[in-house]
Amino acid sequence: MASTAIYQCKNPRCKEHFVARVADRKRGWARFCSKSCKALVQEKRTGQFERYLNSSDGIEYCDPNEDNSWDAHKEWTGKD
Repeated sequence: MASTAIYQCKNPRCKEHFVARVADRKRGWARFCSKSCKALVQEKRTGQFERYLNSSDGIEYCDPNEDNSWDAHKEWTGKD
């Protein structure tokens, strides 16, 4: 059976205790008691979801002055 321990959630607003595998903690996993606690901390750090909500239609567009085609990387010839 896997070794487990009790840890405290890294979300500053939660601080709930939860049980996690020791091996997962060594990998850098199991830092939060739930996915929602992780999502709150991650959103505060990145702001990605807020940017998505503030975009006009929920889609972030590429610069129209750049070649953003799917195969643009294939056109490189190696000549500078």
